[in-house]
Amino acid sequence: MLNTSTHKQGDILVVTLDGRIDASSAKPLEEQFLQWIDGGEHRLVIDFSGVNYISSAGLRVFLLVAKRIGAAEGSVKLCALNPTLREVFDISGFSRLFDIAATVQETL
Repeated sequence: MLNTSTHKQGDILVVTLDGRIDASSAKPLEEQFLQWIDGGEHRLVIDFSGVNYISSAGLRVFLLVAKRIGAAEGSVKLCALNPTLREVFDISGFSRLFDIAATVQETL
């Protein structure tokens, strides 16, 4: 199961994820991100501190978010990836698509 929470830091929407991003949680997560983006949120920080697993379906969500945010001339930054998640992002080449920082504060 995946839980999300958000808070605003100026004009940046900080999204905190908690749980697994897998085939069952990827579609609802994608729909939620698209609602935020379509609602005008074009500067995102995504906090992965509570995420312990991401599947290829989950990676696809973030690729879509990056494309949609890029089209809106916004920015999306990731933070707090544990070593396993960081390795998945490195191996998949996603590390080159995103600014990745250690903490939320560092990204802001």
